[in-house]
Amino acid sequence: MVFIGERAVVSESGTGGPDCFQSFLGEACVGKTSQVTWVNTKTGAHTVLADGFFSQADAQEQLGVSGLAVLGHTLYAQISGTSREVPSSIVAGQQAGDLIAINPANGSWKTVAKVGDLDFDFTTKFIEPTPGVYSPGTQEHDANPTGLLAADGAIFVADSGANLVARVSPSGKLSRVHYFPWRDPNPNNFPSDEVPTCIAPGEEGFWVGTLAGHLFRLDDEGSATQVVPKDSGGKPLLTHVTGCASSEDGTLYLVQMFGPGAAFQDPSFFNGSVVTYQPETGHAAVLADTASVPTLFLPYNATIGPDGNLYVTAGAVCGAQGQGPPGCTAGNVKGGRLLKINLPHQGD
Repeated sequence: MVFIGERAVVSESGTGGPDCFQSFLGEACVGKTSQVTWVNTKTGAHTVLADGFFSQADAQEQLGVSGLAVLGHTLYAQISGTSREVPSSIVAGQQAGDLIAINPANGSWKTVAKVGDLDFDFTTKFIEPTPGVYSPGTQEHDANPTGLLAADGAIFVADSGANLVARVSPSGKLSRVHYFPWRDPNPNNFPSDEVPTCIAPGEEGFWVGTLAGHLFRLDDEGSATQVVPKDSGGKPLLTHVTGCASSEDGTLYLVQMFGPGAAFQDPSFFNGSVVTYQPETGHAAVLADTASVPTLFLPYNATIGPDGNLYVTAGAVCGAQGQGPPGCTAGNVKGGRLLKINLPHQGD
């Protein structure tokens, strides 16, 4: 999500559609049910800005419009996935992986770059990993561009499937900024690769968070240095990062969809959280988690609002009828929600 002036803009992944096919996750159904909406943060009312975008739903998640960013007077939206992984006979799949530019004044839009397809093609130069075997130097043939950041006159895209950060100019030219080759020595861990999910501005370059629970400082030359936020007792706090935002004072807010438990089995795995990290001092702490704030279930993204407070999306992969990971059904979580976390302000 992003703010345009005082108004919030949120991406909604949709509910899939009528055209189904077999993916590596089982049956996936596709349609044009994803949309981008205005949200009134005071009343909760929302109205559609632009709709009719690619959406794919399966037993695990719903894909559709994901990252949003504002550059100049244009709203950029990243559609997840790649058309390379949707049968060509499914027309809606042609939008998968596209970076689009939306006019906030009237909702008209155009495709800027087929990021997902270009990233997928990059991964095909690698050998794919052997399932269940530590396979360094390999890469799934995949793409799932999700996180966006507008900076330096361009759009930076975190691709969770291709494990890279790309730069896209307003004219649509794509260049790769950094590729993350890491693979977990235990291939049965979740995830077994880096899975970059979000980008936030930093004092010297950018911050990149990953689903593997890693945080990187990415400099202007594209070199990445890992940073490990720890609490006052020296305990590392990151497990599965899905969102990141930085405030004017440089504080970094890291959203974690999942906790440290066994993936999709241990109840603690569904204890998402928001972690604060101050780069200058190295101080880090848990600001909130699902255990203490139940509505912070499956948090995904974050941004600082014009009021100086933190806004976080939650229920990110729960379908409108509660379908999705076990916690969606158990918690009766139907669709996503937008949460406001009040932050201390100077003079408070």
